[in-house]
Amino acid sequence: MRIAYCIHSLNLTGGMERVLSVKASRLAEDYGHEVFILSASMKGRKPAFPLSPKVKLVDVGVSDRFGPGVFLSYGRALRKVLKQISPDITVSLCGNDVYFVPSSRDGSVKLAEFHFSHDKFFLKYGDTPYARLRTRMLENALRKFRSLVVLTEADAKAWREVLPSVDQIYNPLTFPLGERSPLTAKRFMAAGRLERQKDYPSMVRAWEKVAARHPDWSLDIFGEGHQKDAVRRLISSRGLEGKVRLMERSSDIRSEMLDSSGLLLSSRFEGFPMVLLEGAAMGLPLVSFDCHHGPSEIVRTGETGILVPPGDTDALADAVIRIIEDEELRRRLGAGAYARAEAFLPERVMDQWNSLFVHYSSKA
Repeated sequence: MRIAYCIHSLNLTGGMERVLSVKASRLAEDYGHEVFILSASMKGRKPAFPLSPKVKLVDVGVSDRFGPGVFLSYGRALRKVLKQISPDITVSLCGNDVYFVPSSRDGSVKLAEFHFSHDKFFLKYGDTPYARLRTRMLENALRKFRSLVVLTEADAKAWREVLPSVDQIYNPLTFPLGERSPLTAKRFMAAGRLERQKDYPSMVRAWEKVAARHPDWSLDIFGEGHQKDAVRRLISSRGLEGKVRLMERSSDIRSEMLDSSGLLLSSRFEGFPMVLLEGAAMGLPLVSFDCHHGPSEIVRTGETGILVPPGDTDALADAVIRIIEDEELRRRLGAGAYARAEAFLPERVMDQWNSLFVHYSSKA
């Protein structure tokens, strides 16, 4: 089977790019499919994550800045490439390509996968005319696909109210199971883009309470983003230098997790937070805001970690303090998180994807 994925670029270090690299490689190596990844704007940059040499990268080649003219020229170029490749299945990752893939006359079955929640634009911009417009545009575009694949059961329920066909498949685990953190380091960690969505200021404010009670423990935050300077200033203003440390983006986040004793997530909203799944695979207790979609399908309070109400920094701090002070709880949650990660093993998830592709291609 010939499968084409459409994404803006593979050089970014986000969860979507990591997961696509794993899925495409597995489909090519383990299932023998001919897999293409069509990027809009790689411009000679290398993929951020390992990719099987059997996966074919095709850069459509447009500007990073999508103005109206570039938008339309990208659509024409993308449809031309798809017609040349003539795939059996075309998958949009819901970038700008989502508005052009359905009209491509290449003979393929058109599927889409969305790595965020249905309410993404409302969560990002509030209940504004702009958020309503963006949501309506996306819904209208997705109605032209054979089916939409989403990451969580909660999001599938929301999408089924507006789309005729919705499937749900979890993201696959991107780390191998095996080695686990000994949970002896006096350190919690967090990882991800330093952007408003991730709400690191709330995490810093929560750690102020943790540091007052356990000054020998630290929080290391790995990542880059527009809010890095603002978070650095907040750390300084709260007197948390050395207690909360802003680290450079790590190329070996797995090793950092193995040298930690817990993982924190303070996001305002998520699709399916891969960092929680990766932390679980390393046997870390997970502490997270119970934000809109995602964390609750990985974190089970008392089993794999502790979920707290969104935005409640006191509850976030108290959860961390419990895990620090109760070594038996810390080890039990870490073991539970590791066991939970087994449900997301790539071979299990990729069997679902392969079956989905076979199902829809047989009904073309």
